[in-house]
Amino acid sequence: MTTATPTQPGPLSPEQRASLQQAIESTVIAHAALSEAPDADPDNALRLAAASSAGVQICEALQKEAVQNARRAGRSWAELGALMGITRQAAQQRFAPSASKEWFVQEWVATHEGHEILVRNSWNGGIRLFVDEQQVAENRTLFSLDKNKPLLSATCTPASGKPFLVEVFAYALFSVSVKIVVDGKQVGGEVF
Repeated sequence: MTTATPTQPGPLSPEQRASLQQAIESTVIAHAALSEAPDADPDNALRLAAASSAGVQICEALQKEAVQNARRAGRSWAELGALMGITRQAAQQRFAPSASKEWFVQEWVATHEGHEILVRNSWNGGIRLFVDEQQVAENRTLFSLDKNKPLLSATCTPASGKPFLVEVFAYALFSVSVKIVVDGKQVGGEVF
């Protein structure tokens, strides 16, 4: 059984989850101020609905604040998603600041020696290259017709390991096709 410790966060164990559920239910019921005869008072259901709704809003605000603090502390979207039982993309879409909303987003993901390479293209944000969730290059060109010339490139030097060159080739006219190449070898995207 895996449990969370202050130095090793992890999902709650079934026992911890059951204990949390019991505590939340008890608190919501206490704040609903239910009458002694729950079936006799038709307003009990309304009071319970109001108290549980407030509880959900409070928990969501607490979760959002915790995610923001974790991101400021350097935690990745992948790590946060895993702890919440959702994907990295779902965590990022749900909790990223709303001011940075992009239109018509497409993403391509590849890995190289344990490093995540992500290419994100959007109508209003251009095309951007991320390695291990850090943006390393961007281009705001609207059209790309030369399939043989990289639109983005960056040399990445990991703390441990040898440097590698990431190149992104794109063909963009009415739709966007992307090819991700590391040190001359295609690792992701479409073949063109």
